Order: sequence, then structure tokens, then C-alpha cells
Amino acid sequence: MKTLNLLITACLLSIIYETSAQVKPLVVWDGETATKGAGWANPAATCIISAQTVEAHSGNTAVEFRFKGDGKNGWLGCGWDWASFQVGEYGTDISSLINFSFWLKVKGTAADLSFNFLCNGEPALDQPQHHTDKVIVSKYCPNWKDGEWHQIIVPLKDLLQPVGFDAKHVAEMQFFNTGAGDGSFFIDDLAFDDAAASTP
Repeated sequence: MKTLNLLITACLLSIIYETSAQVKPLVVWDGETATKGAGWANPAATCIISAQTVEAHSGNTAVEFRFKGDGKNGWLGCGWDWASFQVGEYGTDISSLINFSFWLKVKGTAADLSFNFLCNGEPALDQPQHHTDKVIVSKYCPNWKDGEWHQIIVPLKDLLQPVGFDAKHVAEMQFFNTGAGDGSFFIDDLAFDDAAASTP
């Protein structure tokens, strides 16, 4: 019986070890040690994106997208490129991964938030075939506007990939305020993982 108990314990420890090893995230931007990245915002007259140190989920730095618009005279959007806009075979291989996650905090008033991915492709970075479909954040975290930090976890299968999308060279997260708003999105700890299941 003692030998059987030892064997069961060893098996359980092995399962726990394998499970924890499988879900180690691949961080593409954490503000501290990962690639710093570069951002863009539209319209540039009223929207700004940058790394800042006032609000952060972990460490000292997070991305802030400061937005203002009426939702009628142009869309509010931005992107964060952890590959620093380098064209060619450079970026993150997500082809064997399952989930994408990031931490989000909102200040001010905001419409819904959507996001997608952009792969690194020739002859230019930003062509329709380089984009996944957008997903709406509120589907995965209904209370994301409450002013607290929330981890948003999205299965990659929900970000539908067109034929021209290169999942081996993903470089940028693009996010969009879907209507009028005046405030800031703070985004931190962008990561992918291969966990078998995610929590909406």
C-alpha cells in the first residue's frame, strides 16, 4: 500500500509539473524586459499612444492609449508593434499557441473595445491580408470598464486568420474604440500561451 501511495503521489506531481510547464506564457511586451515596441494612434490630433509609468499592472511601465472623439468624425484606434515596424521575417510565432492575454484598465468614458493582430508581411506592413478579424473585449470580460485591472484572455481561434496571414511572424496588436469616448486605455503584459482551456 505504501508503494502504491508513493507511486500515486509521484504521478500527481508529474502531472502538476507538466501542466505548469505547458502554460508558461510567451510575453511579447511587458514594458520592462520585453521588446519596447512602437505605437501609432488615429486620429493623431486627438489620440496619443505611448509607454508610461503612471499606471501599470506589473513592473513600472504600461501602454496608454489616450483617446477623444465623438464617434462620428473618424474612428479612434491605435496599435502597438512589439517588432518595431520591421518588414520581413520578424515577429512572434503563434502557430502552435492557443490563447492571447493582456491586462486592461480604463479611465474616463469609452465605447466598446475591439482588437486584432497584424502579421509582418511583404511588401508592406499594413495590408488587408495581414490582419486577423477583430474581436470585442466585452465578450471575454463584461466588466472591463469598472476602472480596475482585468486580464483579458482570448482563444486565438476567435481571431479568424485570412489566407495571407502569417501566424509565424505576428508583430502587432491593433485596438479600436468602437464609438465616442474621452479617456484612456492602459494595456500591460501582452502574452500568448498554449493552455488547453482559458477562462472568459
